[in-house]
Amino acid sequence: MDWALTIALRDRSWIGPQWAAFGGDLGLLIVVTAISMRTRRYWPLVAAAFELLCVTVHVARLIDPGVHAWAYATAQVIFTQLFVLTIGVGVWNLWRDERQLAITDDDPAADTRR
Repeated sequence: MDWALTIALRDRSWIGPQWAAFGGDLGLLIVVTAISMRTRRYWPLVAAAFELLCVTVHVARLIDPGVHAWAYATAQVIFTQLFVLTIGVGVWNLWRDERQLAITDDDPAADTRR
């Protein structure tokens, strides 16, 4: 949803702040932070940290219009890619743990090893 909103409402001139991206990133930060506070896993907290960096770049652009469009766009791309990478690694680790648990549960000899 955040990415679709950003692409649909993007200011192609990059002269000012990207308001649609700022709103989407702020909403995503709230959601990911809430998720990270309710789980025992580490990766939602790391994802929230990268999303916080995205929001911070927007705020920096609002405070200082001297932040060049190239730096603004580059920082957004880098932190967004790190956010997606973090989610990918977290989901992969969750899948791997679930798979390992399923293999252990199906093995009758595993009952004696516990």
